[in-house]
Amino acid sequence: MFVKPPYIFIGVLFILVLAIAGYYFFGWGKPAAGTAEVVIGSSHFKVEIADTPTSRAQGLSGRPSLAEDSGMLFLFDDTANHGFWMKDMNFAIDIIWIKGDKIVGFRENAEPEPGKSVSGLEIYYPPEPVDKVLEINAGLAGKYNFQVGDAVKIEIR
Repeated sequence: MFVKPPYIFIGVLFILVLAIAGYYFFGWGKPAAGTAEVVIGSSHFKVEIADTPTSRAQGLSGRPSLAEDSGMLFLFDDTANHGFWMKDMNFAIDIIWIKGDKIVGFRENAEPEPGKSVSGLEIYYPPEPVDKVLEINAGLAGKYNFQVGDAVKIEIR
């Protein structure tokens, strides 16, 4: 069977529109920001950056552990009440909510919830809209005495 040229053109055009929409809406093709150093007071963390929908959805899921001076920094294009869950997590974390360059809140010792369905997982929300979230090992926010209002310095590498 022979496909008429106008149908081929429409098919190619449709695929092109989907690719452009995917790039624009989902960050496909957007280069990963890589790594950064986050400094809060005298504490330094080497972090991976999650700045696309895919990298933010994956987060720290599936990893066996995290070094004490490591973490993950989630960067958002908008300031909003971004929710976080512990899907497929293997260790507890502290979630630090950041707006601009200040800590606005944190959730200490968020525990993994093995065996729960996605719909049954607890979702943690910031106390106010944020544009950044830092995940570090559980207990470090208390150990380093982080407080709401503490300055956060981020150096992207």
